[in-house]
Amino acid sequence: MKIGIVGFGNLGSALASGLLKSGLVGAGGIFVCENSPQARAIAEAEPFCAYASEDINAVIGLSDIVFLTVKSHVFEELTSVIDRRGLSGKTVVSFMAGVSFERLYSLVGEVTLVRAMPSLAIASCEGVVGYTSAPREVAEIFGKLGYAFETVPEDIEKVMAFASCGLGFAAYLIDAFASAGGMMGFSPETSAHVAALTFKNAVDRGHFRDTVSAVATPGGATEQGVLHMDECGVYDIVARAMRSAYERMA
Repeated sequence: MKIGIVGFGNLGSALASGLLKSGLVGAGGIFVCENSPQARAIAEAEPFCAYASEDINAVIGLSDIVFLTVKSHVFEELTSVIDRRGLSGKTVVSFMAGVSFERLYSLVGEVTLVRAMPSLAIASCEGVVGYTSAPREVAEIFGKLGYAFETVPEDIEKVMAFASCGLGFAAYLIDAFASAGGMMGFSPETSAHVAALTFKNAVDRGHFRDTVSAVATPGGATEQGVLHMDECGVYDIVARAMRSAYERMA
């Protein structure tokens, strides 16, 4: 399988890393279109060993499946030079937020088109990927990159707010937890380690509400802290953050 990646920033390189880690693609199986010489150099070096070029038509011609991992305005500029005949028989997968099927078809023509929203953890094959109806080989790629699920086109931006942006939100909350440890006098290293391990322990236990109930015994210190968070509307703050991200894309 030959995979084309248009754009080799954080998302493009995460996709390439996941493809290699999963074993879906070997050396010489990744083809990158990227304007930045620095990013092309990274793509060409180990572990990616990719073919990298500024010529999007060359990359399309060498690829079976083409992933769009750039910002929408960047891709719209590229479409002015795309030879649509080269896309004939190809599958195009868009990771671009806020770009509808209708708009994509107007840019690339009538190809097999999939929209998907991944988290950056696809780099380690532990990501989340929500995707629209896809050919079997594309769905199999997503399944190798982490937890993958099919959704309707109308909900694809919700996936980004919940999972893709959600990774940043989760890191923000862990950082706040670590910062609180620093305010209590612990070193930055200890605070960060305890924060990461505590969140991992909570994830490993699962059944999050049950864990809260088990730890927050009546009249205890944990209950007091949970009550304070309830009074501050933490649940609502998180929900509104995701809603704000979704509205920005929609």
